[in-house]
Amino acid sequence: MKKLIAGSWTSGSFDLDKFGKGLLLFRNAPIAGGASPSQVVFDRPTRDLIPAHRRSFAPEWQKAAGILEKRALRAKELRTFHYNRTTRPLPALRVGDNVVIQHHRSKRWTTPGVIVEVGAFRDYLVKTPAGRLFRRNRRFLRLHSPTAVPHSPSPAPNSVHPPVSSSSPTTAAPPVPAAPADTSPAGPRRSTRLAAKKP
Repeated sequence: MKKLIAGSWTSGSFDLDKFGKGLLLFRNAPIAGGASPSQVVFDRPTRDLIPAHRRSFAPEWQKAAGILEKRALRAKELRTFHYNRTTRPLPALRVGDNVVIQHHRSKRWTTPGVIVEVGAFRDYLVKTPAGRLFRRNRRFLRLHSPTAVPHSPSPAPNSVHPPVSSSSPTTAAPPVPAAPADTSPAGPRRSTRLAAKKP
């Protein structure tokens, strides 16, 4: 219906004739189960702009309402089966559980949070450490257990160090010789070989 209204605008003004013609076609368009809105209300199709033979409106060509309802129910069952074919059951979450929210664009699990409310249709209200609230479906939440950062135990303040025995000889490390200072001149170096005398 929204597309029908949007297509009825011409040169910035709403065209009532165009909308009326489109509404006639919409009423005769079959919906779920094969019945059109006109068949649901009047038990027969109505005339529209598309040419049709008068015998096409005869009662023997119209499907019974019970047959159309069974067809619509069967189509709904098939859609449900195909929709749930690749799904898997996810465990329910409780208030206070630590979770991670999946980002809708990057598909990465980046935002941590805590469940503060459980909805009726597998939706949860999550509060982030920054204080923001997000309502997300169960498939966009992953249970997360925060890991504590391990820390090394600090020594006790009154700890006594073992005494150093005075009888043990103390050996000092040998001194490291200093590198010789560079006393070469700053100018270019010349060879010290004596040139051989020519005969």
